[in-house]
Amino acid sequence: MPWKSLSLESEATEPTSAYRRPSQARGEAKFEQLLDAVHTLIEERGIDNFSLTDVAKKADVATGSAYHFFPNLEAAFIALVERFDQAFADIVHAPIPFDGAASWQDILAIHFEKSREYINANPPALILIIGPGRSWQTKQADTIGNSAIAEAMAESFSQHFVLPEDPPTLELLALGIRILEGLWELSVQRHGHVTAAFSQETIRAVSAYLRLYWPEYLPRVELNTAGV
Repeated sequence: MPWKSLSLESEATEPTSAYRRPSQARGEAKFEQLLDAVHTLIEERGIDNFSLTDVAKKADVATGSAYHFFPNLEAAFIALVERFDQAFADIVHAPIPFDGAASWQDILAIHFEKSREYINANPPALILIIGPGRSWQTKQADTIGNSAIAEAMAESFSQHFVLPEDPPTLELLALGIRILEGLWELSVQRHGHVTAAFSQETIRAVSAYLRLYWPEYLPRVELNTAGV
């Protein structure tokens, strides 16, 4: 089976240009202020026209505090990508009413469409994750973040359907996310955002990939647990 030849156990390590994580509430507040400032400056200027000093000024935080958390601007971009990925994980982790999805394909479509709405509404996320602001370091951070997104997706699916044990669900969904990112990147190159048409093609492509390993109809959880 082709899957057996894939080594998908995460070997990702902490991205280079790592930032310093705050350990106290006061530091956490400054840290989030700085990330908010990075977000705003990317919207206003793109990714190449400001410095960490500009970030500190925008956040109304001492420049020394900014450098305490981030050795350079790339480290701030990494932290912002991680925050975006957590937002995506939260989106797909949100409960779906049991009668709101007749099939696993419906759940996939709900996840993808909500995620599309989020990334289009947050240009810095689009720029750093699937647009021109990506670097090797931010892609590495995003790969780590995709694992959390895959976990949230797996939990969402498992609330409605009994998932096959082989191949491992998390690895399967992580590859599905990579397919999504590739198609969404193409949409951004052509249109500047993720279009509804590309969203539908993404749903078709990832559904087709999952069907290689999942049946068209998975048993519902309620049927599996009835009478237990």
